[in-house]
Amino acid sequence: MKKIIYAFILAAFFTAVSCTDPLDQVPTNQYTDAQVWQDEFLIESHLANLYAMSVFMINDALCTYGESPVNIDFSRGANWNVNLGYSAQGEGPIHMTTVADEAKISERGSQVHNHGMKLYGIQNSSSYLRWWSNGYYLNRQLNHFIESMETSELSTAKARQAEAKFLQAFNYFAMVKRYGGVPLIKTETKLDADEKEIYPPRDKEKDCWDFIINEALDAAEYLDENPDSGRASKWAALALASRAALYAGSIAQYGTVQMDGILGIESSEAKGYYETAIKACDEIMTKSGHGLYKGSMGKGYVKNLEDVFLVKNNTEVLLAKHHQGVAGQFSSDLWSWDVCMSPKPNAWSVGQYALPYYDFIEQFDYMDGRSGKVSRSTLTSKTWTMDELFGQRDPRLRAWTWTNGYRWAGAVGTPWGNDTVSLYKGIRLADGSTYYDVTNNTYEGLMCWGDQMNELARASISHTGFGVAKYLDPTSDCMNWFNCSTTDYIIFRYAEILLNYAEACFEVGRTGDALNAVNQIRSRAGVAELGSINRDAIRKERLCELCFENHRYWDVRRWRIAEDVLSQPHTGIYYVLDLPSYKASLNDKGERTAEPRFWIEFEDHIDSKTTDPTFPESNYYLPIGNGTTAVNPNLKENPGY
Repeated sequence: MKKIIYAFILAAFFTAVSCTDPLDQVPTNQYTDAQVWQDEFLIESHLANLYAMSVFMINDALCTYGESPVNIDFSRGANWNVNLGYSAQGEGPIHMTTVADEAKISERGSQVHNHGMKLYGIQNSSSYLRWWSNGYYLNRQLNHFIESMETSELSTAKARQAEAKFLQAFNYFAMVKRYGGVPLIKTETKLDADEKEIYPPRDKEKDCWDFIINEALDAAEYLDENPDSGRASKWAALALASRAALYAGSIAQYGTVQMDGILGIESSEAKGYYETAIKACDEIMTKSGHGLYKGSMGKGYVKNLEDVFLVKNNTEVLLAKHHQGVAGQFSSDLWSWDVCMSPKPNAWSVGQYALPYYDFIEQFDYMDGRSGKVSRSTLTSKTWTMDELFGQRDPRLRAWTWTNGYRWAGAVGTPWGNDTVSLYKGIRLADGSTYYDVTNNTYEGLMCWGDQMNELARASISHTGFGVAKYLDPTSDCMNWFNCSTTDYIIFRYAEILLNYAEACFEVGRTGDALNAVNQIRSRAGVAELGSINRDAIRKERLCELCFENHRYWDVRRWRIAEDVLSQPHTGIYYVLDLPSYKASLNDKGERTAEPRFWIEFEDHIDSKTTDPTFPESNYYLPIGNGTTAVNPNLKENPGY
């Protein structure tokens, strides 16, 4: 099957030509609407355009600025520097990591704009996470495609129509998880439609979730089973159905019905949604041929887990956004994850935009199953090597985060040597005092700040002690410009299916099936299997396995625990180089003979010394916005705005 090329296609595809007058001539440089739907190449090209507009699939990187209704190119226009902060090709994909309790915003560049959302929540006038106008713009194009495919005589018509239905279901999923009930517009609105069609009211939330689930299940019946992983398959549609049904079940179980059902679902409906999720997952698990990736297991657990996100089209991938252009050139086939997340060296010493909290790091157990939470009194009582701190932790932690001592080509690695991340802060002297000097940065010829700390320290920005390594490509050139990443972004993967299945099974009393699914994931990761299962264990497993993949923020919202877990102060740690042991490790030639040792210091309230992060109750449903409700008087705003 042809690969979809993500590119915008000329609007000439939709030029209508009248044939009622014999003097009318058909333009030779345009296609009529009727011609499009009988030509497989034109249909594929138009469908590629619809995929490209579905930017919500890329970690909810929603750029709503610029010249086009759905803007993906941050390099154009007067607001390019603002667009950079939100675009799917720019810094946009990192935001969902820093909105949740996984990581701190570094507060540099475009990231400063998002700090207020973390501290105060989303307000009525805010455009954060907004997907309304663009969502309905895309929905109109999808309705036109779906309806027009009914006239196509091509043998592939049903499959291509099913792809558009999948995109439509996913588009509504992006809206409903934000706003609750939204207007369900299932047909193309004509330009001369009456006011009732132009200004529709909101549908009930239950009806919206049912539409998403049923549309995805219907699409699955006609979609190819094994297309290129960059386009929707039968299994991707079932994955969407499982995710949507799990969300709907959670909202029914934990939410409250409001506004006559525009928000919320009756609790009696929860079991049915969980059963739907189980059925969709079970079909993927038993019939798809997909499974957890283990292709690099011969190189160790850590390398295998890294390669889940670096090896394209591996067995775990159900749907991915392909990035396969030429690094350093703007293209929708590229993104900027490496330059945003990697340690130095990178252009302008940026990177490190998302800094995982230490309280997030603690969620990862030791490989033998012991809790990863170690008391502060223990951690601050002596010096540690990095291996003593993290060498026996869950390999997912070591694969998907980076910290002091992480191997990274080109990094200035004092006290280890080059190609190693140096993330310590200060030198502990023999008398127990700590020496800092941001200006000169030396003590007896030794850097007193690790190289990775310099940029943030000089800007008085707190570091948490960790960075995001998931998706980092060690071969990526981060010294040129933002568009340097060619790894694929995975939209659905098999591990999520196992976790969806585990959660849904647990909620309907099938604890044995839930335990088995969770243990498959832990076994692949190299962590001791659990002997029993409970709700907290399943939620913790989702946090660890799906970290930085745009699940956590939405999970804690649907479980209705966001007011608690997202309204907490967070902690970072600092590594302080122990000078006496470092000197003792040097031989007569000045060569290091033992691993550096560090003291641990903590920094609490690391997001802000005056205001801790806050998730207001109103943010369980985001604001539609005054501008939108003013245009459509039939829209009711969500409570609290």
